Amino acid sequence: MRLLALTGLVVLLTTSGCSGPEPAPTPSPEPSPSATAEIVAITPSAKIDVGAGPVGVAAGNGAVWVVSAQDESVSRIPSGARRPDLVVDAPGVPLRVTVAYDAVWVTAFEAGRLLRLDPGTGRTVARVATGAGPEGVTAGLGSVWVVAQDAGRLLRIDPAADRVVDRVDIGAGARLVTTGLGAVWVSHFVDDEVLRVDPRSGDVARSGPVCHGPQGLLVADGLVWVACTFSDQVVGLDPDTLEVVEDVAVPGYPDTVVAGPGGTLLVVAEQGPTLAVVDPATGAVAEQVLDDLAPLGDRANLDAAVLDGRVWVTSHSTDRVHRLSVR
Repeated sequence: MRLLALTGLVVLLTTSGCSGPEPAPTPSPEPSPSATAEIVAITPSAKIDVGAGPVGVAAGNGAVWVVSAQDESVSRIPSGARRPDLVVDAPGVPLRVTVAYDAVWVTAFEAGRLLRLDPGTGRTVARVATGAGPEGVTAGLGSVWVVAQDAGRLLRIDPAADRVVDRVDIGAGARLVTTGLGAVWVSHFVDDEVLRVDPRSGDVARSGPVCHGPQGLLVADGLVWVACTFSDQVVGLDPDTLEVVEDVAVPGYPDTVVAGPGGTLLVVAEQGPTLAVVDPATGAVAEQVLDDLAPLGDRANLDAAVLDGRVWVTSHSTDRVHRLSVR
């Protein structure tokens, strides 16, 4: 996602790989006959106002942290609270967040930086230069990992020293990143690929096209799951061959995927937005529509996090985060 600050407002633009008319979703497999089965109970419990244009959300230290791109702020919401107890400035169009190593890490897209915030005060204690367009950020394997979308690099950052210790060329247009099964995984939105990066050597293995518009990633039950925005599906990749071995239809422009209860997948689709709970064993899908809004069309993105049995979902167009119970 590309965002541009102009005369005090943030104008949402598409990435270079998404310029021109928005592609129509490619056909995706029909859900199984049991797809309407109630595989879980989804109960909305709160709609919490945050700063304008929330995108990223992450859980840690007994709270969720919500990144709002348009008013360039980060909000902390304690588990169970109905409003933020802390809101801090995060200049440079912040997008994504992760909580790890006694810190809150926020990518600032236009500033070309990773911000390190103190989780107690929200104060920015370090700024790490990343190159152009940092978006995805995650923690794992002893490091913080950042995708510099426009610079075309994956960065490894030492959280003890707040400095970049490795750069891996991955090509411009990659988006999000996660770790698991001893590797670093990157969704390359423009190339429709998923990349497996060896954290020791920096060697990159490319899947080839797996779907249209891969974004959110989750490593679970021995597979790499990918939310595919423009093909209305969630696919599971074999981590060794990088081939698609599971494929579930999730309509409405799925944007992110996180782990749910009982081995389920929690998928946030832009239309609504909608929280879809997927049983990967059967292909069954249960849905809860959160708002009645059109898809963002990659002009912005959504995110989800789980804390204390509740799911938190950002709603970019309504300037709030939804809290739901999923059992």
